[in-house]
Amino acid sequence: MIKKLLTAILLLVLTSHISVAQNCTACFTATPDSISNSVYNLDASCSTPTVGFYNYEWYVDNQYYTTWFFPQFQVPFSTYGTHTITLVLLGQNCSDTSTQTITINPICNAQFVSYGVGAGAYYFYQNNPSSNTANYSWDFGDGTTQTGSNVGYHIYTSSGTYNACLTLTDTSAGGCADTVCQSVLVNVNYPCIASLSQYVDNFTGNLSADGYSSQFNNMNYGFKFYLNGVLVQQGASATYYTQLTSTGTYTLSMVLTDSLGNNACDSTSQIISYTGGVNNGGCFPCFNVTYFNAAYDSIMVDANCSNIPFGGSIAWNVNGVNLSNNTSIQFLGFPTYGTQVINLFIKDSTGAICDSTYSYVYTYAPPCTSCLTVSQVGGSTSDYIFDGSCSSTAASGSIYSWFVDNNLITSTTNPQFVYSFTQSGTYNVCLQIADSFGGACTQSCTTVTVNTPTTTLYDISGKIYKFDNTFAYSSPGNNEAKVYLIKLMTGGQLEAIDSTTTDGFGQYTFNNKPIDDYRIKVALNSTSPDYAFNIPTYFQYGMMWYDAQVVTLFGNTYNKDIYMNYGINSGGNGFISGNVFAGANKQSRSNEDVTLILMDMTTNTPTAYSKTGVNGYYSFSNVPNGTYKVYGELLNRASIPENIVINGTQNSFTGKNFIYNSNVIQPTNIALSIKEEVLESKLSIIPNPATEKFTLRNKNYASTIIIFDMVGRQIALFELKANEEKNIDCSQWTKGIYLIEERAGSKKSIQKLLVK
Repeated sequence: MIKKLLTAILLLVLTSHISVAQNCTACFTATPDSISNSVYNLDASCSTPTVGFYNYEWYVDNQYYTTWFFPQFQVPFSTYGTHTITLVLLGQNCSDTSTQTITINPICNAQFVSYGVGAGAYYFYQNNPSSNTANYSWDFGDGTTQTGSNVGYHIYTSSGTYNACLTLTDTSAGGCADTVCQSVLVNVNYPCIASLSQYVDNFTGNLSADGYSSQFNNMNYGFKFYLNGVLVQQGASATYYTQLTSTGTYTLSMVLTDSLGNNACDSTSQIISYTGGVNNGGCFPCFNVTYFNAAYDSIMVDANCSNIPFGGSIAWNVNGVNLSNNTSIQFLGFPTYGTQVINLFIKDSTGAICDSTYSYVYTYAPPCTSCLTVSQVGGSTSDYIFDGSCSSTAASGSIYSWFVDNNLITSTTNPQFVYSFTQSGTYNVCLQIADSFGGACTQSCTTVTVNTPTTTLYDISGKIYKFDNTFAYSSPGNNEAKVYLIKLMTGGQLEAIDSTTTDGFGQYTFNNKPIDDYRIKVALNSTSPDYAFNIPTYFQYGMMWYDAQVVTLFGNTYNKDIYMNYGINSGGNGFISGNVFAGANKQSRSNEDVTLILMDMTTNTPTAYSKTGVNGYYSFSNVPNGTYKVYGELLNRASIPENIVINGTQNSFTGKNFIYNSNVIQPTNIALSIKEEVLESKLSIIPNPATEKFTLRNKNYASTIIIFDMVGRQIALFELKANEEKNIDCSQWTKGIYLIEERAGSKKSIQKLLVK
């Protein structure tokens, strides 16, 4: 009996101690996030006691959400209305529960921008997405209305000033409504299209804007720039510069006027964001986000404003998924609409992350859904019908782009296309649709197994013409010239797939080649008596790979003669030499695979060339006085030149070294990871939008031009001299938006071109 009594007393004492240990209180605050009202920040720091080890178990709408070891947590909501949030505080022999109710109401924001695309034709874009269930109603100010889309399109028939309005209404949850109006200046008599490009350096706050790509009356024009509705500059200058003093969102507008500023004909606006940043020992992440089309379903992100440590790299993470392709410019499409989270990481030379940044982007659902079927043509083993008729397109005028193993085959306006395979195998066939507004649909792919009994092969042949020591064209002899056959491989890289030498008559032949696109290059061997003044040449006079004309083999035997470029070195006391290194660690080159071209900038003609030898060494001798540029020529790389002036004072230049990576070959005095500066662009694009062709007009300085299409493929790369014009045929291009990048040294600028 006494033993039982002692046991009871002991249990009572232990129970009293346990009850003391169980005293804890669950408490939390729930506040809307500053970026999105549909995201709530939860903070359980007010729970007691404040010391000890606790698990914070969260429930949303009576469903388990997550268990977290820290008191702070963030919860996004995809639906409007009332939601219940419950915290279960779990400690050592301790638990408590706290519940709160929150209400998420839709927010309607009817801000929009206008963009003129022709005489009287305007697009209107709702550029600050908020409610994802709102109804849209456009009033263009001339009695015409449009409903149902966040993109408005209208053609005005009379010149004047119109009050265009957008109304958003949402009846879900607590509901919301908003109306925004703005004046639209319309001139239907002559082309007047305001086009504005801008760049913000998120480290310094420097803002630069350029309206030179606009179309206007060249004899009588003016520009007015507005920042947040305040006139900040007017006059004949199409460029505007300022330094933003605080982070936040700004509205930048430009109005085209006559030279007196009295009569305005067009205007455009852009929303820009200055997020600020910290320079962490040469490691600074920075990227800009641009909606890539009128449907707001895809974006372009550009990280060229970042500062990357020497030997470092960048990495992207989109919605929690790491991208395998980590180039500076990314084109991103999203299968579902809503808030997208873009993360950028900067890594040092060891691969460790030294800094990072992120941005929220709201996108809408793609305007259409791609769908395709592939079926064999009856009676044929190699012909197949590609059919996209099952696709859901948003509007007429859609463009169907067909890919086989990631290579663009053709773009059509007809959903059906017949393709002929040249050999057996399993192929990946994809369809990408762009609607008439440039909106990209979701991509659809399938595989097809082809059993073609034979492969149709053809020959490519021709004759080489060199310049002999009398500077007259003649044919090289047996084995005097080497000819390379170059093909664009899967993944977008050019490779020399075959080579041959000339016979006794200067002829070359590549036998049994399948249907494809090729480039052909010829170079004299070093034993040739005319080696010194015959520059390696691509078909149709190209000296650089990006100037090479494409030979499309599609049947029969092709005869392609090549006339080599030559350089006339009249003799002098100048000497230039250096080495070519590979990669940021400057590995020496021992094989002769890099061509160095010496250009006389006074006459803009090649003077001589050199090939790399042992340890990548090259040299030019007997160079006369003058101003020169030395270019490196290597497949797949852009070329940035070294500038040299030879005169009576300085005529010997050694150590003029070059370095290259997978993208560029350039002088070593420009680091491969250098932070690119904003170029004060003087490049005009006329007309913009373009249909059949357009003209690039350069001013004041020479630059390198690179053109990308809407999925990031490089369309063209070439040099443009100061005050030079270049006409470009775009009649075969897919309709949509293209990026025209202008580079001069380490500086660059980017403008958009719309092809209709």
